[in-house]
Amino acid sequence: MSAVYFRELSSYFKSARGYICLGLYFLFGGQFFLMQIRYQGVNDIAAVFSNMYFVVLLTLPVLTMRLLAEEKRMRTDQVLLTAPVSLAEIVWGKYLAAFTVFAAGISVFVPYFVVLGALSSPDVRMFAGNLAGMLFLGAALIGIGMFVSALTESQMLAAVGTFGSILLLVILDSISGILPAQLSLVSTVLGALSFSRRFSNFTAGLLNGADVVFFVSAVLVFQFLSVRVLDRNRWTASRRIKNASLSAAVTVAFLAVVVLFNVVLALLFERLPALDLTDNRWYQLSEESVEAVRALETEVEIIVCTDQESLRGTDHGKQMDELLKEYERTGKCIRVRFADVVKEPELVKEYADYAVAEGSIIFHSALRTRVAALGDCVERVGLEDGSGYRYVSKTEQVLTSGILYVTEASVMQVSILTGHQELGCEDICNYLEENNYEIREQNIATEEIDPKSEMVFLLAPSTDYSVEEMQKLDRYLDHDGEFERRLFYVAAYNQPELPGISGFLAEWGIRVGEELIVETDAANTYDDQGFLFGADFTEAAKPYLEAVRNPSLPALGYYCRPVEALWEEKDNRTAETLIQTKESCVLYALSNGALSGVKSAEKLSCGIAALGSRLKYQGIKECRSYVVAFGSSAMFSSSDAVSDNFNNRDFTVELINRLNGKEQGISIAGVSLSAEKLRVTQSAYRMISVIFGLLLPAACFGAGAVVTVYRRRL
Repeated sequence: MSAVYFRELSSYFKSARGYICLGLYFLFGGQFFLMQIRYQGVNDIAAVFSNMYFVVLLTLPVLTMRLLAEEKRMRTDQVLLTAPVSLAEIVWGKYLAAFTVFAAGISVFVPYFVVLGALSSPDVRMFAGNLAGMLFLGAALIGIGMFVSALTESQMLAAVGTFGSILLLVILDSISGILPAQLSLVSTVLGALSFSRRFSNFTAGLLNGADVVFFVSAVLVFQFLSVRVLDRNRWTASRRIKNASLSAAVTVAFLAVVVLFNVVLALLFERLPALDLTDNRWYQLSEESVEAVRALETEVEIIVCTDQESLRGTDHGKQMDELLKEYERTGKCIRVRFADVVKEPELVKEYADYAVAEGSIIFHSALRTRVAALGDCVERVGLEDGSGYRYVSKTEQVLTSGILYVTEASVMQVSILTGHQELGCEDICNYLEENNYEIREQNIATEEIDPKSEMVFLLAPSTDYSVEEMQKLDRYLDHDGEFERRLFYVAAYNQPELPGISGFLAEWGIRVGEELIVETDAANTYDDQGFLFGADFTEAAKPYLEAVRNPSLPALGYYCRPVEALWEEKDNRTAETLIQTKESCVLYALSNGALSGVKSAEKLSCGIAALGSRLKYQGIKECRSYVVAFGSSAMFSSSDAVSDNFNNRDFTVELINRLNGKEQGISIAGVSLSAEKLRVTQSAYRMISVIFGLLLPAACFGAGAVVTVYRRRL
């Protein structure tokens, strides 16, 4: 076989054909690579592989068209057939030669990856997965090309036939998508044969054993068929097989075994998670979700109102589909299905109270129902430098929250107080929804606070509370002498003076200042803003950090007013600071929300969050009501503050849950769908352009031209 291999490999480079193929890969790959750097500016090697997919489809027919067709046309096939090697060795030798040329062309991705690694953080696993996917795809398509070449003596017919076969494989997804529901089995079969769908798993960072087996099986099948085509006459004349019908039966049996093998392994791999090659583990459940789902004893049905394959057409959709499979594998009580609301109108009627439509996600149990939307799973977040946006997937948070909501024995109610032109804090509301609190808005001016609400939220009111409204707060927190109620207050830097609310907070041992904190130590600021600074959690905050992912992370202050505890203990009341700045801050005076200069140049440490409580005993039982105050609503809305580098989000969620006695809270960090930005200068880009966009392709085409001229002069 080695003699056939080296003979065929050398033939590629004794003519211009091999150099042209390599030149095309280097040319198009280089252009896609340069476009990625210049226009996208991010480390996304998968995008370059995806673009090269179509180049591979177009060039492989040229690479394989003469493998066996030329031998037949030149009548040199008889020499091969009588050589002291088996037909299988001949076929495999030629196949491996073509695959070697293809792999040499794809090897240009290695220096691409090295360059991207120098300009950002390299992601070796993702690159290896994409490279493996491209090699598996090429291996299968070369097998198809070789089989077509074995059927004809014409190189042109072989090229056209290979291209037509590849084109058919490309459009299988489209064909399966337009088939009516009555042909769902046909649609499933066509989808299973789709090369595009399986290759896209590799580029998305998923290494699925079923995809590997599929491509390897495709290679084996078409190599087997190529051997059968060459051996038709001798096969039927063999003493072991007496007639052509038996030969066909053997071929059919072989194909049946391969298909059965693929089906069995596909079912096996469906029970196993695919290998997640992404750097931030897009497709794996967090420990919080795994623990929550494994503890379920209530049956949950998740109905996704969209087509499964359409869902997998986007990055976050593919992530959702893989996570849904993980939920089913992990939770014995979870069942997932996809539904078409057009084909199942009864589904819309059944959940008429929830406005179910295309793109809805229905969570249903015997206890209750919740409906979310696919759009809830992706959040657009502004970049820190203000240059644009990045997209963050909240899929796991949405799914886990929905599952827990429909399985909890009871749902806690909280009230958002309105009526005073509240500046609001949407992120706090999102935290509550994600942790399955039932949110009710109440106008404090016209309503008595619902005693069923476990906690009320004052989210940066712009006008002061009246005496009567203060009394409503007092009655709520007293709860007919039973206590066990909580109030959560958030200030904002642009609030006017609110003496009524300030007096109320002072009764609970908390003072929110009329100043703005500015950090003077540049080492503790972010984005060179003194208003954006790091802060530490105090000892009093430690109990609320026990369940967070990384308790060692600091907090982040942003446009904060100082919040201080007026006492540690007074009668039956206590007050304690939860978050404290460094001792390098100064205070800027505020006048009705506007800066009016430095109030004091003295550097000091300021609190930015505090907790006050009131204790009462009923027998030996301790009953407490709490008031929490934060110095800024921006602490929860800044993209820096809610990032994984700070504990603002996790600490706040845990604080709310612990104060309310909620045991099954959950806070799952979003996964960025955007690649890391490249650090590339103009001079570096010019050098990369010259090397990969010009020199490499030119060298290949030039070598091909030299070989052509030399061969003609022989």
